[in-house]
Amino acid sequence: MATTTVEHRWSGSDTGRYALWVADRCASEPQHCVRVTTVGRSPDGRLVVQTEQLTGTPLPDALDRIGVPTVGVAVTLTLPLLELAIDAAAGAVVLGDARADDVLVDDSGAPVLVDHPPDADPGSAPLRTSEAPGVTALVQAARAVWERVDHREPCRAAVDAAVAGALGGAVEDLRRLVAVVHATGPPRPVRWEPPADVYAVVAPAPPEPTGLLAVVQDVVERGVRLGRGGVRVPARTLLVGVVVASGLVAAGVLGLSAA
Repeated sequence: MATTTVEHRWSGSDTGRYALWVADRCASEPQHCVRVTTVGRSPDGRLVVQTEQLTGTPLPDALDRIGVPTVGVAVTLTLPLLELAIDAAAGAVVLGDARADDVLVDDSGAPVLVDHPPDADPGSAPLRTSEAPGVTALVQAARAVWERVDHREPCRAAVDAAVAGALGGAVEDLRRLVAVVHATGPPRPVRWEPPADVYAVVAPAPPEPTGLLAVVQDVVERGVRLGRGGVRVPARTLLVGVVVASGLVAAGVLGLSAA
């Protein structure tokens, strides 16, 4: 499965929403959204930030690879995003704009939002055809996950209704959605199973035995051949027969000696 490495450098004004995003991201240690690693100035005096390098699989590609996620996997992928959405809606964290493929899923199955700061200079931002405010993008990402869950799961109707109600970004609606997701069941790890044609491993065949070892192995595995072209008698059966015959001979000798 293809992975993506993301690392952005943004520039913008010292004031306004861009500067607020930069200040908030530098002051916090977010667990499920991208962090700022370097802050500086461009030659023309613009405020420049560089974000951390992240490697993962964009959420749509991860869902294609998973196929039909279990309820537990859906909880693992969506609960951190929804809790981040609550923080943003409550004003505890400032999010920029994003879309579903800005959510990366790392090798452990943890989702990370790579949001884009608002009002960044056009030259420093990748060209985008569509974006949504961060909270809306997070709920849309959660909806994309739950839409892949088997529709026969009993929890689907409740989750779908809660997701639809939370798309407006109201804090209480988001909290209700988190409660519904919590109630579906415990989180389960995301299983990344590589395609067989990529990671197929074939064990080398053991060397064929020769000489005395080959004879012993043939006797043990296939038995002792009686006569040319005769049947094979298992070595264990032959050994038992030899032991019995030896016992009879010994008993006869002892009987004759006693007589």
